[in-house]
Amino acid sequence: MDSRQRTRHEISRDVRCTATGFAHELVKAAVASLERSALGDSDPDVARLFDEVDALVHRFRSHHRELSNARVLRRGTRLARAPEPGLPEAAQPFSYVGAYFGAYSDFDAFARGALGFTGNLHPRTDMTAIGLDMHLQRHFWTVERQGTLYAFRLDDDEGGEADTERQAEHVRRMLRARFGDDGVAEAMPIYAGRFRSITEFVRNFLWKLPFPTWLLIHVDVTTLGYEWSVDRSIFTLSAGEGGMHVFVRRDPLSHWRYRLPV
Repeated sequence: MDSRQRTRHEISRDVRCTATGFAHELVKAAVASLERSALGDSDPDVARLFDEVDALVHRFRSHHRELSNARVLRRGTRLARAPEPGLPEAAQPFSYVGAYFGAYSDFDAFARGALGFTGNLHPRTDMTAIGLDMHLQRHFWTVERQGTLYAFRLDDDEGGEADTERQAEHVRRMLRARFGDDGVAEAMPIYAGRFRSITEFVRNFLWKLPFPTWLLIHVDVTTLGYEWSVDRSIFTLSAGEGGMHVFVRRDPLSHWRYRLPV
């Protein structure tokens, strides 16, 4: 498979996952609206349904955009990662995406494997939707070939401590130039790191907290990042060569700990 074929396959896979996820949530919203009407004594709340659909369009448009951006960023790393030993032949063309996670029969089996669920689940637990969300929110990237779903874990922390220290030193110079030595003393203790976007920082921040995985994968990280910026819990500086440096003024969850926007 040459690079052009891989690119087409990546685009097709992300579009299919986005369209499937959107259709899944759209049907669920419509059914929920009809159930509320059937079980209540009032007519269907069409305005509420329209608002829910608008929110879904915004959410999945964001997924589509972020998946596209991630594909562009991966183009420079396609030859950087050698295929892992034992990687199935069908998955080898996509080894540059991330660390190989496993092969599964479908999204349901993948979600169970990723979350570590081995026992019986409540019959209404929609593991297929959870698996799709893991792809759409870029915790994993999946591809289906010859009837088997292959999953790769996306790693945002490659580079290790040496790269982190280089970034920290670069930010020290930026702060000195802009704010003087006082700026370094005040900001460096709360320097969170360099990220491609605020949503990437939010996802990284939340994933390290003791929240259950099934909750985190449904968090609207775009909305949360916007709120943290507006209430000045975080601020950013342009990284110049792309991306941004993120600083934390106070615990971003101090006002949101019990009401994550899911």
